[in-house]
This record gives sequence, C-alpha cells and structure tokens, in this order.
Amino acid sequence: MKYKATNKSKFFKFNPSIFIFIILVFIPKINIISIPGYWQGIRIDDILIFFYLIFFLSNSKNMIFHEKLIYKYFLYFFIYLIISNTIAIFSGVKVNIIMLLRLAEYIVLIYFFDNLNINLKNLKKILYIYLYANLVVAILQNFNFLGSITSLGYLSPEDTLSLNSVGLTGGPWELGVIASIIFFTLIKLENNNKKLLILFIISNILLILSEVRANFLAFNFACLLLVLLSKNINYIYKVCLLFLIFNLILSFKYLFSVEFFNKILLIDIDYLVLLFKQGIFYNNLPKIDELKDTNLYLSYWYRVRDWSMFINQTTENNLNILFGIGLKHIYYDSLLIRLFVSTGIIGIIIMIFFSLRLQIYLFIFFIISGAFLDLFVSMKIYFFTLIMLYVHKRFNNNKLNKNEH
Repeated sequence: MKYKATNKSKFFKFNPSIFIFIILVFIPKINIISIPGYWQGIRIDDILIFFYLIFFLSNSKNMIFHEKLIYKYFLYFFIYLIISNTIAIFSGVKVNIIMLLRLAEYIVLIYFFDNLNINLKNLKKILYIYLYANLVVAILQNFNFLGSITSLGYLSPEDTLSLNSVGLTGGPWELGVIASIIFFTLIKLENNNKKLLILFIISNILLILSEVRANFLAFNFACLLLVLLSKNINYIYKVCLLFLIFNLILSFKYLFSVEFFNKILLIDIDYLVLLFKQGIFYNNLPKIDELKDTNLYLSYWYRVRDWSMFINQTTENNLNILFGIGLKHIYYDSLLIRLFVSTGIIGIIIMIFFSLRLQIYLFIFFIISGAFLDLFVSMKIYFFTLIMLYVHKRFNNNKLNKNEH
C-alpha cells in the first residue's frame, strides 16, 4: 500500500479507481438484474466490483499478500470464514451461494482499498457531500415529499417500507450506521470543532429520522466515551461538552420524535434479558399477546424467535459449535448472533482478538449496534467501514502528506 497522496489536479483527471470509489459511495440500491427467489439482485456495485477484480488480476504487479496490506486482519478472518464454510458443507449444511458471492466481493474490496490512492482533502469533501445529501433526502422522506430507493426500486411515500427515512442508503438502519461511521471518519479529517459539533447534530438527526434505537444508543454512547477518553480535551471543556450534548439530545426529543425517545426510555432491560433467556435457553418464548407492551418489545420478540432457531441449528453437534454452520442464512438481525452461528466459538475468539486493535469507542459502537443489527450483511456499511479504517490507518502510521491536513 502506497500512502503518497495525489495532488489536486490529478484527482480531477479520469482515474478508474476514483471513479469506482465515487460511484460506490453515492449509488443507491438499484437492481439491474433480478434473481428469482431473492430480495436483492445484481446491482451496479456488483458489476463495478467484478470489473475491478478483472483489472486487478490482469496486472501482474499486484500482489495477493504483502506486509503493508491495509486490511490483512480482515483477510485473515475471511480465510477462516472460508474454512468454516468448507467444514459446514462437508457436515451436510446447505450454504447460501449468494452469501459466498458477497464474501468474494468483500475480499475484492480489501484489494480495492489497498490500491486506492486518494487525497484526504478530496475524500473529506466527498463524505461531506454524501452526508448532506442524505440529510436533505431523509428530511424530504420524513415529510412524505419523497419515497425511498431500495433493492425493490423506487417506493412511494405511502409504501409501508417508506415509513422511516432511508436517505440514499436503501434502509433506515443503514442510514443510521453509515451516518455514525462518517462522523467517526471525519473526526480524523476535520480540525474545526464547530464543524464537528454540526456533524454530531446532523448524525443524530439522521439517526432519529431513521428511528433505529440501537443505532442511536450506540452512536451517542460511543461519542460519550470519545469525549471522556480524549487526551486533547481538558476536564472543564469535557464537562461543558457533555452538558451540551445532553441538552442537544433533550432538544432532539421534543423537536423531532417524542415517541422515538419514549421507546428508548421506557425499555425494561430486565424484561429484555428475561425474553432472551426464555427464547434462547428454554425455547419458551411467550406469545405476542402475552408481551408487556407490543409497541416496545414486538421487534425484539421477532429477533429472539429467529435467534433461537439459528442457535438451535448451530448447537446440534460439537463441530458446529466450534466452527459454526457457515453462511447458511442471509439475515440474522444481529452481528453477534451471526458471528456465533456462522463462525462458531473459534470465529468469535478470532474476531475478539482482531477487534482489540480498534479504539475503545469504536469497539463499543460496533458491539451495541451489532447486538441488534446484522451490520456487515450490508455492503454499504462494510464499504464505509473500510473508508473509516483507511483514514484511521493513514493517521496512525503518521505518513500523511502535510498538504492533506
């Protein structure tokens, strides 16, 4: 991986990698070719990644592995995932071919970023434009002036899948996670504290408009840790900043959605734990009409019901417990459940070991959001995570060109 920055004039000349990068950032979910029996078909991003793979393989100078490979730990984990899927297949598990193809695309994206050479000033501009574009689109969707673009195509504001704002990302939970990841990327690129505060506000607005509670809690708790653990902020300023953040969140409650915040504040954690135990350990989940409050707990009830089924499949034999059942299912509604079911105990141990390289606020963000969301089944979220780590890596290696600060 070369860390030398391109100059501004070169950025605006045609560069296939930069062109692909911009398209992958902005392109919504649009199916070009439908696949019978699947929600998602072949999209523009799939085609671009395939063409990049051909380009990469056609250049004999490109290496499959080298010491400076920017995402080598991702590659190690994906190699283990291939091994676990192979074991699952020999054990009689029917692995989903679509998920294997998605895994192949994720591996190609590792090499795409490893060879990407983009000026960080231009990258910052791209992220700002994308975030502001999502803000405008999400607000229009919230007031029913605009529908949503998903894998099913354009859906009118009256469609049930357009109830929550999705921005340009294709899904409400993706909008919240991507807004959070962009914020955690731009804190490395933006030196203006006022602009960072504006970014914090915009990210929270998008999180509230998407109405995904896990995203909101994960982002704000991660930001709280970021402020408390920062060595660049003195104690008095930390207290003032935390007070400001608290008041901003209260303002969000009364300006945007009282119901959204009530669904957070009225949650009984003990009851969530009880439902989890009843569903996972005792296979005795109560019926829907027996729930304390369907408005608060119905979505969680559905998650626990499905998790119980997935975990029961995994615990049928010791080999599955160790290595998982591979990529048998597409959706798990939890990154943590996916890790256990798809990769087993060994996969969890490997992931914990690799995750220790993350800063604590990012680790907490992915743990909390990943408890209730299957984050990396979304290519968009995976792509923006790679962007964030790409930026963090360049800063950590202290190899930035002075003109990029």
